[in-house]
Amino acid sequence: MKNRKAKLILPIAALILAAGLSACSSGGEGAGDNTKGAAPAPAEEKLEPVELTVYGGRYVSEEQFMETYGKHLQKKYPHMSFKVYGNMTAANIVTTGMPIDIFFSDPVAYPRDLAQFGLAYDMSALIGEFKFDVSRLHPGPIQVMKDTFNMGVTGLPLSMRNVVLHYNKDLFNKFGVTPPRDGMTWDEVYELARKMTRQENGVKYRGIDFSAHIIDYNQLSLGTVDPKMERASVNTDPWGDLVRNFARFYQITGNEVGTEEAKDVMDWKRFGEQGITAMNGTTFYPPSAVKGLFDMDYAQLPSFPSKPGVGSQSPSTYIGLTSSTKHHKEAFRAIEYLLSAEFQTMLSRSGTMSALQDPAVNAVFGADIPELQGKNAKAALPTKPADPAPLSKHSNSVQANLWTPLLQVFTGAVDPNTGLRNMEESINKKLDELKATMK
Repeated sequence: MKNRKAKLILPIAALILAAGLSACSSGGEGAGDNTKGAAPAPAEEKLEPVELTVYGGRYVSEEQFMETYGKHLQKKYPHMSFKVYGNMTAANIVTTGMPIDIFFSDPVAYPRDLAQFGLAYDMSALIGEFKFDVSRLHPGPIQVMKDTFNMGVTGLPLSMRNVVLHYNKDLFNKFGVTPPRDGMTWDEVYELARKMTRQENGVKYRGIDFSAHIIDYNQLSLGTVDPKMERASVNTDPWGDLVRNFARFYQITGNEVGTEEAKDVMDWKRFGEQGITAMNGTTFYPPSAVKGLFDMDYAQLPSFPSKPGVGSQSPSTYIGLTSSTKHHKEAFRAIEYLLSAEFQTMLSRSGTMSALQDPAVNAVFGADIPELQGKNAKAALPTKPADPAPLSKHSNSVQANLWTPLLQVFTGAVDPNTGLRNMEESINKKLDELKATMK
């Protein structure tokens, strides 16, 4: 499953980066005023030339950084230049003694890539000095970093992701079925999936498929590892509700997975490349992803009865300073501008998802993408995101131990109760192995 997840996640990451990674914002009041957010340098302050080093990890190459961020930063601050470490691990950089001024990361990769090497840095003092208004950002991603590392603000959200229900409008028109709409429940979408799962003229059509993000960014805010006890937290009633909800879709006759026709459980290809699946729940893909194969549109992710109107968690790509920087103010000045309403409006127009709680920025989402005109693009934006799930430093390390037994449930090899017990046992076994290596 690990390989299958990688195949899915990498195209999504590439699409996000092609659109400009994603969005967030910064200081000042007046959230809708694009002239605010990045405080200009005081007139009396002389800005000396500075080269800032950027660690992009697997998220951004030098070319991508300069195209999406660097050239705009240099237009704003001509005294800045950038050296980007892309496609390198933090271990490589630390071993060679190369400094890092600015990092890009997510909350799972952060402890592996940076915190374990003592590179985490609390930006609280700089936030106060620059009068950076953190309240303009969605609070969830910031709280994740605080809870995980217990050392202040070690990263600010630069972009957000959101799980959306994509649908093939042509198939719904073909079969005369009303397509999904915003505000539906999973029970209603289940009935839609049953209607759309059929065989016609020798073609087997599927009602729905999902990506791994439907579980990873689940609407019930469920984590895999209790960060206090460092034990599996999956064999619970809420996890049972989550697993049973999605397993039932794969038990619809004709919509099964793990079969010769649908070997992979979490698969975009059946929807986006073959055009035989009516709906797909995954993080946002722009219309170009289906290459003109069919007319694709969007609906908000359906909700659970226990969480009416609540969408997926909206994980972020983070940006921040590291403890190895010698250019604290200049690095933060760059971050401040990338999180400004001015810059984020530009990114939002190009189809990125802002971490700003700014209606004016979000209102222009996708405005510069002709393919999105006339689409329900607002469904791609988090309106009522689920609270972030508890995150352990080992959460990323046990992903395969979650998914291997979970897929057995989706394929019908085991019942949900057995699957939950298997998940718990597999995760705890991995945690014991990790603890043994740390002794």
